[in-house]
Amino acid sequence: MINLNDSAFDAKAGVAIFNEGKAGVVENVTLTVNKRKPEDKQGSPEYKLTFTDEAGATCNSSFWYVEQATSYATVEEQIKKQGTILKHVLHAIYGGDFQLPNFQSAKEMLDGCMKLVREGAAAGHKFRMFANYGSTQSVKNYIQPRSWVPFVEPMSVDAANSRLKVSNIDAMARLDKDNVTTSAPSASAEAATVGDDW
Repeated sequence: MINLNDSAFDAKAGVAIFNEGKAGVVENVTLTVNKRKPEDKQGSPEYKLTFTDEAGATCNSSFWYVEQATSYATVEEQIKKQGTILKHVLHAIYGGDFQLPNFQSAKEMLDGCMKLVREGAAAGHKFRMFANYGSTQSVKNYIQPRSWVPFVEPMSVDAANSRLKVSNIDAMARLDKDNVTTSAPSASAEAATVGDDW
């Protein structure tokens, strides 16, 4: 027996999409830090910076501890990139003159900076940030915070003086599936409707 009244047949709830899926500058964004929980899947990021727009939709920047070289970057290169991003975020929160502490390791750097971000963001600051679909070299399916600096600044920066501008490497449109073709309905779909007497 098929019971269409069962909740299994209900439409899935819609998901709020950050900035309605529009890449570019987004204003009045809040920032929170989420730390990995023991119940999270293995390989999940240690931290996520979550940007929330005025409609309550979110997008994240993920951070892992830098522990080993990858096929595209050495440990030192990864630390430099992550450190540059963390410094940029902290200066957006505390101001450009904010002096960051020294750290003994990449793990200590990430933990220490995220603690500072959490404390500073708790004050309810509003930010202007830049969202894109990755770079022109690596276009993504989902909107995300730009993964290079500059990508965030306090709303106190006058929009005319904003450093958040579209660059020639920002992917501003969602990745489209290659070779998508529309086809005629299948014979079985046609058979289901042909001959029905309404």
